[in-house]
Amino acid sequence: MRDVRLALPVAIAWAMLAALSTHAALLGVAALVAASVAVACLIAAHLARHSAPTIGTDVLRTVAVGAALACPLLLAGDAMVSSGFDECDELTLLLLGQTAPTEVLITGCDGAAPAALGTMRSAMLLRAPDVPLTIGATAAGACSAWLDGSRWLLTCTDLELTEPAAWLAWAGPLRDGLLAASAQLPGAGGELLPGLAIGDERRVSPQLRAAMLETGLSHLTAVSGANCVVVVGAAFQSAAALGARRTVRVAVAAGALGAFVVLVTPEPSVVRAGAMASIGLLGIVTGRRAGAVAVLSLAVLLVLALQPHLATSAGFALSVLATCGLIVHGPPISRVLARWLPTPLAALIAVPLAAQLWCLPVLVGLDARVSLVSVLANLLAGPAAPVVTVIGLSACLAAPLAPAVAVGLAWVAWIPAAWIAGVAMVAQQLPGAQIPWPAAPWGAVAASVMLGMIAIGHARGRFGRSIAAALVVGLVVGLGAAWPSIRLGALADWRVAQCDVGQGSATVVRHQSAVVLVDSGRDPAPVRRCLSTLGVQRVDLLVLTHFDADHAGGASALVGRTGMLVHGPLDDRAVRVVQELATGGAATQEARRGDAWQVGEMRVEALWPVGDPAPGNDASVAVAIDLPDDGLELLVLGDLGAEAQSQLLRRGLPAAAIVVVAHHGSADQLPALYRRVGASVGLIGVGVNDYGHPTEAALRLLRDVGTVSLRTDELGIIALAVDEQGVRVWSERVGGAP
Repeated sequence: MRDVRLALPVAIAWAMLAALSTHAALLGVAALVAASVAVACLIAAHLARHSAPTIGTDVLRTVAVGAALACPLLLAGDAMVSSGFDECDELTLLLLGQTAPTEVLITGCDGAAPAALGTMRSAMLLRAPDVPLTIGATAAGACSAWLDGSRWLLTCTDLELTEPAAWLAWAGPLRDGLLAASAQLPGAGGELLPGLAIGDERRVSPQLRAAMLETGLSHLTAVSGANCVVVVGAAFQSAAALGARRTVRVAVAAGALGAFVVLVTPEPSVVRAGAMASIGLLGIVTGRRAGAVAVLSLAVLLVLALQPHLATSAGFALSVLATCGLIVHGPPISRVLARWLPTPLAALIAVPLAAQLWCLPVLVGLDARVSLVSVLANLLAGPAAPVVTVIGLSACLAAPLAPAVAVGLAWVAWIPAAWIAGVAMVAQQLPGAQIPWPAAPWGAVAASVMLGMIAIGHARGRFGRSIAAALVVGLVVGLGAAWPSIRLGALADWRVAQCDVGQGSATVVRHQSAVVLVDSGRDPAPVRRCLSTLGVQRVDLLVLTHFDADHAGGASALVGRTGMLVHGPLDDRAVRVVQELATGGAATQEARRGDAWQVGEMRVEALWPVGDPAPGNDASVAVAIDLPDDGLELLVLGDLGAEAQSQLLRRGLPAAAIVVVAHHGSADQLPALYRRVGASVGLIGVGVNDYGHPTEAALRLLRDVGTVSLRTDELGIIALAVDEQGVRVWSERVGGAP
């Protein structure tokens, strides 16, 4: 009960900070309001206690404590956004990664920003000069800084690097030593070993990264609590074996923990796990023990006070929720399963099941899919992870002193690493590896309801029944979300699909196993849901016609799932999008007329732009996609207006059976272009909007040239197949049509 009394106020404080992080100017005022709410609730609770104590009294006290805890968090966020780094002529950075984008600490400011002087703030370096970055090195130079909520984002065009300080420099040779020791290891196991041991994923291929993510195994390369337990436990027990006193043992364990955090760099999961371990060690020194939930709550409070931007970090939320799930529901799930299974097997299954259950609301908010094989994959791969961690860390430590020993240890660690990679690759191909789930917000709501049912059942002593009821809810929700995919089976040979991404565009083209996606819509969730419905796991070629939000805003859903990115002229919005996709393994190229790409047997040719145009609608990449077996030609026009369409027509363009109508069916169209194309079907990606799209003029134009218009706002996802009888149409809301 004490754990809950602390956890609920911390959750309230976290929620308040997260909700207000996107309104940076209000953080200081919100702290005053939170203090007032805390005082008011305490007064109300005190008065109610003397009159008629009820559950409402406990609620008032909980809200009061939560509001009080929110005050320092909101003030910390206000201090972060008030630092004024955007006024600095030059910034000094402490690098925490080797490739941009990466975490950095801003340690200095040269310029007219008094608020920034003497501060050390966390930030994200999105773009850096093409020079080798070293973890722990100090970099100084001119940088552009701006706020994303309470998070500082940086792009630097010129950086002067200095060697890392001595207290950080030791970690670099160890990391490089492990990479060198594992350089000759074959296959996916060799790629995965550094990630499992120290969280270094630079060698992990996009295919393996996607397999780990889709089978629920990506947490194994995100260094977290399990790794910290291994390190702290080994250091503590080693000191105990030498007869050290309790304070010395704790000091040794704390030193090992700090060194480990420096070695693996402070990712959100590492920060959370390190804070929990530090609080636990403090409890050992003082002789005061606290429940695991209380320790987790204190760790969350400490981390958010130091790094307020993590309040909206999905990685931090998943780390906290997974840990909470293991603490709260791991043991009872294990006891329920032990009625039918051997106890050790029940415990192994309970660990990933409890973590997945608690993480589900966030996971489906990020990606409207769930994996039915993740528990099985974790059951098979999980026991091998600690083995890789221990042996891999041993190889890392041995590398500078005894390289041959490090190589031998790396080969031993390769065996369980290859097993984990093999489990991920095989599980990814199993039926149910990824099934649709309702998109946000309703998908997250449904997952939260399932979790709430289980929590209430646990509190009332009906845990088994609550799990069964939650599974029934999950089955109903899952079938509802999967119904479009089930109905799509009638058009399994689809070739072209227009995704329903609201007021935006995303067009999918498939031939055999090759996939091309043109644009990604405004948000990640709708395009994820569309690809899941269509059964698309990976995109070989992604074309972003231009970087307006309604065409490129959902691109983060394709990170790690894209082979190549082709894009239009770059602007300030484009930098982060392109870098995220490149970091996920995509090759990138800026398109010009005449460029062409072969994707399987499909030929994708850029028809526009020409020259060196300024970014914008009329510089959209227009592509013609040829599917050879079907004799089908698709034309995608981006947001080209009538003037650009006229220039395109003069330079020449092919006829096409299907056209994606320019600019969501705006009135700015060139009739002569559509007559030249002669398409039988015109796809229009459109949603609720204030622009009048699609306009009556555009719809009339399509009718006049004999093109049938199909709109996503009316039909949802639209899929087309072609045979000797012509184009067959399937739509999410209507079904099949001739």
